[in-house]
Amino acid sequence: MRFLADCGDAPDRVVRINTPRSAAGLRDVLALLDARPSSGTIVIPKIDSPVEVCWVDDLLTEAGLALRLVAQIETLRGVEQAAAITAATRRVSAVMFGGLDLAAELGVPATWDGLLYGRSRVAHAAAQAGIPAIDMPFVAVRDADGCRSEAHRALALGFTAKMAIHPNQVPVINDAYTPTADEVTEAERVVAAWKDAPEGVIQVNGKMVERPIVLAMRRTVARAQASRRAAAQP
Repeated sequence: MRFLADCGDAPDRVVRINTPRSAAGLRDVLALLDARPSSGTIVIPKIDSPVEVCWVDDLLTEAGLALRLVAQIETLRGVEQAAAITAATRRVSAVMFGGLDLAAELGVPATWDGLLYGRSRVAHAAAQAGIPAIDMPFVAVRDADGCRSEAHRALALGFTAKMAIHPNQVPVINDAYTPTADEVTEAERVVAAWKDAPEGVIQVNGKMVERPIVLAMRRTVARAQASRRAAAQP
């Protein structure tokens, strides 16, 4: 766990431990407590219930460690407990959807249709908890078009990010999650018009606009701002 302990002022570092239901996972947690990192994020995989998250949270709290947790939901039991898992502790800063293990449990190919229910449950749980939802990686590393298409579909479902398993996928995913110039212009126009709205419903370019639409436009503006900040980093 020196990777976390030695991070200093570097960008946030993330370490994925083994499931705490295994001996390897228990050793990982003990190593983490011994290393006493001052910052960083721990990914807990194959979570079946909020009890596992609370157990790790209790140990970190007892040790006085201010680490964040990312819950990786990739089992049938985890999907059914998704809302409880994301709300288990304030340390849970994001949730990941792991579709490969879930598909294996279901006995189906890891296709979009086969995993749609699980994806939806995880996205809904993240939205309810007010935390980011991170979609599973696209395993065909040479299929940029397929990765881009799946990233757009995950975004439309409510996911705010997507895992990458190859450096070549990073710009493809970033592009998919970055609003276009036209989308940003429209969103900024709607948000600006809403500020001066005397009623709960207005018209912008002949379209009815009410609060849910404004919230969606604000998210578009926020995604654009986040993309600009990321592009400005060295």
